[in-house]
Amino acid sequence: MPLTASQGYKIREEYSDIKEKNICDAHGLKQIGGSRTKIDGSNGTENKSIKNASGSSTQVHLTTQKHFCEILDLDDDSRKFVELFCGNPTIDNNGKDRYHTSEIDGKYLAEFCVFLEKNKFKVVDLIIRNGFNITHVIYNDIKNNVEYELTYDEIMDRVKDAEWIFSKGGIHLKLNGKTLFHFQREGKKKPSNRYNVLWHIHRNLFKCAS
Repeated sequence: MPLTASQGYKIREEYSDIKEKNICDAHGLKQIGGSRTKIDGSNGTENKSIKNASGSSTQVHLTTQKHFCEILDLDDDSRKFVELFCGNPTIDNNGKDRYHTSEIDGKYLAEFCVFLEKNKFKVVDLIIRNGFNITHVIYNDIKNNVEYELTYDEIMDRVKDAEWIFSKGGIHLKLNGKTLFHFQREGKKKPSNRYNVLWHIHRNLFKCAS
């Protein structure tokens, strides 16, 4: 059963306030958080991003198509792929407002694939840091009551041999068959939240061998 707006708000409040504060206290960090920074807690030297997850993955970066394309300086063909993949209100693909990867012109798909391969570290840096000096990422597996932590450098070391895999509705960065990150469209009902670029971080990143 879908959550009501009030239920969703209570869960977000618990995750971002209570659970995040508990982790900050345990790590000797001052809680920062908020929507304007990737830094959730800091001791002045270490700046940590805290991801509270109830499953095997959780949201790590959300932005508009325009900002995503501009900040990564995508070429026209790659921009077209993002537009078709994430969709927009003017698209009518047999009743759908977007295209899955198998439905997109191979030229656009190939160019975006080349971009991802050449700019793997740049993309991961964006979704982890987005311009902020994140030194550590904490993945708090709430369901299993397990906390994982990697430094920024350790994350970059783990993704160096990972490969981009295109599925129907998502693009996955995988290592040994395990997804570390994946890209999808936001897909909410409201147009303002429907066509954005959404990245998830996976627990696999923290459990895989470096």
